Amino acid sequence: MKSAKQVSVPAAAGERKSIRKDGVEASESLPEGPFDEKEIERRAAYFLLNGMPPLVVNALGEDRYRLLSGAADYFAAKRAGIAEAPAIVYRFSDREAEIFETVERLKEDSVGAMEAAYLMKKLLTEFGWTQDDVAAKIGKSRPAVANTLRLLTLSPEVVGLVECGRLSAGHARALVSVPQDKQYAFAKEALGRGYSVRETERAVKAFLTPPEVLQSEKAAAAAEKSAQLKAFVERMRSVFRTKVSLIGNDKKGRIYIDYYSAEDLYRFEEMLDMIERFDRRE
Repeated sequence: MKSAKQVSVPAAAGERKSIRKDGVEASESLPEGPFDEKEIERRAAYFLLNGMPPLVVNALGEDRYRLLSGAADYFAAKRAGIAEAPAIVYRFSDREAEIFETVERLKEDSVGAMEAAYLMKKLLTEFGWTQDDVAAKIGKSRPAVANTLRLLTLSPEVVGLVECGRLSAGHARALVSVPQDKQYAFAKEALGRGYSVRETERAVKAFLTPPEVLQSEKAAAAAEKSAQLKAFVERMRSVFRTKVSLIGNDKKGRIYIDYYSAEDLYRFEEMLDMIERFDRRE
């Protein structure tokens, strides 16, 4: 398999020119969405008033071109009835055009999580790229690429929820470690209860962690809080120079400060005066 230094995105210089838009065909792999009607109309109106950015195309023959990126602009220009459009024209082979188109689509903000996963897998399986190669070419970290590819291990039902926008990619990634036959049930619970991504992660952890380990973790957390309370009481004893008792836990309770003479009460009063003077300065 090729290393990240060996793969390359086609880098031939494109020619800037005006082309007839009816000579441009949109690739089947380029989406018509997620562009809603209002977005298409907004772009179309803007292009009519201010002009449009160049289409990025690959030359197929005499006055025939294949769109490589910028599907939203293409469909908006079509809606606006623009006959001639500025373009950057490349002359790639079919393989080069496919690589270029895939990488450019992965760079677009509108690419969905599942679509990105499929496109990354395509670069890995069809063109022999590594995850490092993909990360370098699309400007993402390798962990980000790996996390996106993990979505492909989800059950078809959960994938469907992500593709239709009901379940976020963050929620879906939290379910990757759950057995496939239980992922959909988890997804429905997360949606039904309105879980955040963090809450979904906690629910998955609780499901996957053996009960005895969870109990041990809870006991350790309780012991840590108990130790913190004890340290706090000891600090109060040192400051007040008297007996201090605590009844309760880290959530609620009572603190008793003993005094054994009028001098003790006077010392406490002086401490309160100092605190009040400090508060007033603040």
